[in-house]
This record gives sequence, structure tokens and C-alpha cells, in this order.
Amino acid sequence: MLLAAAACVLPGAWTIGAQPAAGASGPPQATTSQATDPQATAATGPVLDGHSYSLLTTSGQLVGLGAAVSGHAPTPPLAPLVGVAATPDGEGAWGVEANGGIETFGDATGFGSMAGHPLTEPVVGMAATPTGGGYWEVASDGGIFTFGNAAFYGSMGGSHLNEPIVGMAATPTGGGYWEVASDGGIFTFGNAPFYGSGASLGQAFAGMAVEVGGYRNPLRAVSGLAPERIDQGVDYGGGGPIYAIGDGVVLNTTNAGWPGGGFITYQLADGPAAGDIVYVAENVVPSVTVGQTVSSSTVLGTLVNAYPNLETGWAAPPGNGESLARASGQWSTAAEAGTLPTAYGANFSALLAALGAPPGISFGPVQGTVPAGWPAW
Repeated sequence: MLLAAAACVLPGAWTIGAQPAAGASGPPQATTSQATDPQATAATGPVLDGHSYSLLTTSGQLVGLGAAVSGHAPTPPLAPLVGVAATPDGEGAWGVEANGGIETFGDATGFGSMAGHPLTEPVVGMAATPTGGGYWEVASDGGIFTFGNAAFYGSMGGSHLNEPIVGMAATPTGGGYWEVASDGGIFTFGNAPFYGSGASLGQAFAGMAVEVGGYRNPLRAVSGLAPERIDQGVDYGGGGPIYAIGDGVVLNTTNAGWPGGGFITYQLADGPAAGDIVYVAENVVPSVTVGQTVSSSTVLGTLVNAYPNLETGWAAPPGNGESLARASGQWSTAAEAGTLPTAYGANFSALLAALGAPPGISFGPVQGTVPAGWPAW
């Protein structure tokens, strides 16, 4: 995977704006760092986050560390590189020049740039949309330039600034972004929340970081965990506590139509599947309540070691009892009779496998497909 300086957004990784800082006064606004889960360092399997990263030189060399991508700009930069953003799969990156030009690395696709266009102030950073279908450039005066499917939510361009903008970051959903000034001032646009200010600290800031949540194996504490078939979701035998995959909000806990009456759903709040709903059902005793916020260290419920054990997968909105596989027509009486896997079930199995759980067992051709843009693992 790729984690790069400036404003890259990756599942479970810090996204960093790393431009030269200057000045130390300004409007009362700035970012805060969120504490990490103390269990995250335990040896409980992989976490979908930025355990490797790439550094971008001003001359256009991408230096990969760990398992991250390396490369060179395909063309000589016409201006110094000042920022970088990763593609969603971590297999590429965009670099932005001070003149607004874009350099692509790996699987990154260019959607246009400000190169050759008049700029009031130089570009100092960029951010990518969660799908990788677009990106933003930000100038030191706070002006925002959009490319691809990146939407414009406002900017500080044309407004008085006590100190220049030095970077930006996008929200996990791509529905907003932050701009950060060299004095720590934060300006929010779209659905980007405001968490406070560091402008009173008297420090020079180089950028900002946004914690977008790490996914962890939710079945890591189940005793006798045994993979079974992939169907609407994935079935497992065993018993013990089941955790949330990542940050989210509980939508539902029971449904009499499922064995044992347990049907826990929670909507993920960040990471590559932000906004999607996970269900945990069949012989699960809930230990959470509707409306409760959860993280990867939250126990959702206890799996009873009795037939039919566990089924977990993607739920259909509003998350009260139907799987996405059934709602989309992938799961039918014929599919159940033939023990056929669904595309949503196979996708969720791949997610669990990426997190260190054993994948489910496929007994036939996959029924249906997941929509374009659905997270792949």
C-alpha cells in the first residue's frame, strides 16, 4: 500500500500535508489527532492501514519504503513537486507541481491540471477522492481547483488570510475537505467537521493529518473458528466474541427472521467501505445497542457455538434484516438450494481474508457482481 506526504487518503492510514511552513498567527482553527486503539499493536493479524509508505522528492522521484510503490515522473517536472496523493489501491500516486501540473505514478490516471493556466498564488498541495476518480489542488491563497469527479465545496480563495495555506486533506467520503494554514488555522468545506484550533499555540505548521480508521479482523477472538460456505455473506463455526471491523454506528441488533434472533448491523464511518453496512447474524447474542458508536476494539456480541453459527456480510440499507445479496437479486431459492456464493458474499470473504481471517468456502459459480466502485480487497 502507499502512504505519501501531502494529502493522501488511505484506509487506516494517516494522511499528511507536508509543505514548508511559515508564520504563526491567524484565525482560531486547527486540527486534532485522534488516539489510536491500544489493541492495534497487538499481534492479532493484519490491519488495513498504511504500514508502508512512499516519499516524493521535489524533482519527481517516488521512493517506496516497505511494500509501497516507487517510480519516477514520466516526464521531467516543469516546477518543483509540492504534494502527492495516493490512489485508493495504493498502487499509484499523483504528484502536483507548484505550477499546478500533475505527474502520475503507477496506476494513477491524470484528469487534468492547472499547468499553463494563470495562478494568483502557487499550488502547495492536493488530495484525492476516495474512489480515485478525481483530485483537488490547493493554492497558498486557499484557492481550490477540481479535476475528474472531485466536487467543489468552497475555498478560501479571495478571502483574507493571516497566513498562507500549506496543505489540504479530503474527508473519507470525499464529500468535503479541509485547508490548513501555516499558523495551524483550519478551514472546513462540505462535510468536513471542525475539531478545534491550534492557531493559539504559536507554532508553524507544515500540513495536516486525518485519521481515517483501520480495519481489523472481527473474528480474531472466536474459539474454534471454522470457515463454512459463502452465501449471502460468509458462514463460520465457532464461539466467542465478535468485534466490529472498524469505526461505525450500530443500526440494528435483532430480527426474528434470522436463527437465534440476532441481526446486528453497523454502518462503517471511514476507510474504503465508509457508508456501507455490515451485518452479523445467526446465533449471536448482541452486546451493543442501536445508536452506539463502535470501533475495531468494540465487541458487538457473542457467537454461540451451535448450528447454524455465524453469518456475516454486507447488509442492505437501512440495515434492519436484509442482506445486500438478497436485495440485489443475487440470493434466491435456487442459489440456496445449490449452495452458490454471491458476489457480495465473495467480496466480504475477501475482506475478512485480507484482515487475517480464513476465507469462506465457495461451492459454485459466483452469482451476480458488485457495482462499479465497490471496494475490492
